[in-house]
Amino acid sequence: MKNDLNKENADVFAIRTLSEKTGVNSVTLRAWERRYGLLKPKRTAKGHRLYNLNDVQRVESIVHWIQQGVSVSKVRSLLDKVDTGASLESLELSNEWLDWQDQLVMASYAFDEDKIAHLYQQVFSQYPSSIVVRNWIIPSLDKLAREAAGRFCETVLTACLCSRLMTLKDQQKAAPKVLITGLLGQRTLWCFLAAAILSDQGHSCMVMPMMASPQELNELVLEGDSQGVIVFAEGEFINNINESIAMMSLWGKPTSIIGASFWVALQETEVALAKSVYAYSEPLEGILGFALSKPR
Repeated sequence: MKNDLNKENADVFAIRTLSEKTGVNSVTLRAWERRYGLLKPKRTAKGHRLYNLNDVQRVESIVHWIQQGVSVSKVRSLLDKVDTGASLESLELSNEWLDWQDQLVMASYAFDEDKIAHLYQQVFSQYPSSIVVRNWIIPSLDKLAREAAGRFCETVLTACLCSRLMTLKDQQKAAPKVLITGLLGQRTLWCFLAAAILSDQGHSCMVMPMMASPQELNELVLEGDSQGVIVFAEGEFINNINESIAMMSLWGKPTSIIGASFWVALQETEVALAKSVYAYSEPLEGILGFALSKPR
């Protein structure tokens, strides 16, 4: 018997495709269905979930309201009001993110690894990675600053993100591969946060956060099989910025260089970036701006 998914209309697709179209990982999509009743997929005879373009629009609406500050637990009633044309004057925004932040900060000051890992599982299962990074991780680490508790929190979160990335490897063998790296290991956590966000968008990510030099990075990019590159760097390229830009131009693949010091130095030069190379000062902006086929 042929795969029962192939018998369905071409307008329907599996959860992996819905994830790729919306940038919301499949774990979160399942949680939205089971825990909150936000999605109601059709099923094949064998029980496989099937979605259509209406589901894509619904997921986009869910993400929109979450970005406006609505708790995921309240989104369903909100969407029901929208569907029926009811008034949204009493829309109540959530303090949920502040609560999540406070819990992470407290767990970090207590050096409670298990609590941080538990919070990580809770939050990442309910929300897309980009929203988690913007609303939870960045503000929490800002509160912790560079204290020992902050470094402890970064270490635990990095371990959780690394484990998550490994579980996705087998599912993304045919996906476009992105190399995510940092020089001297200064942005290890951000490397794995980038991988979480880009994995949600359907990319296969290889993280190498401890490159020793631009020369070592150049060899990895030229000899590897990645189709795009994200590099977190601050002052490592500045002393030889013209040579560094020329090196990146020869890679011939979409490349984002993320780092405030590099970005500032670039503004002071008259060297133009190649069409495939982009520079960003802010980490999250650079990650969200990355795309494998983005024209300048």
